[in-house]
Amino acid sequence: MKDIFVDNCVAKNFANPLDPEYKALIQWLFDEGFLAVSNKLLGEFGRTSGSCAVGTNIWLIVSHLQTRGRLRHFSNSQLAGFAIPKRVARKLQSNPADHVHIKTVLLSHRKFALTLDAKLYRDINWYPGHKALAANRPQHIPYRG
Repeated sequence: MKDIFVDNCVAKNFANPLDPEYKALIQWLFDEGFLAVSNKLLGEFGRTSGSCAVGTNIWLIVSHLQTRGRLRHFSNSQLAGFAIPKRVARKLQSNPADHVHIKTVLLSHRKFALTLDAKLYRDINWYPGHKALAANRPQHIPYRG
């Protein structure tokens, strides 16, 4: 399963993308990619869709993937089943509200994430016992392979 987690802060780059790397990512998602999401992430997408094209574009992608069975949606119970040990949680630098994103990435098949949040980026790459890869640019993740 060729899945990837795309944080809401990256989704803004999906609106009329001029960057060829984002165009390639969007095309890959439409053609063969899977998107790893949680209820929290879908809620964040919903809050950004109010008045701008950003939300519209991400919802088009989500809808397209859902109709083709390529939306990897992790339920709240699945995420609750992934406990972050207290010794690890104390070392995490990201916002505690974003720890659900860490769980979503670590439960995904390939454990790839795109985020502009430097602390979340660090926590995903650092998380002990898991080989996950987070980056702030699509070209820094081998998502096509």
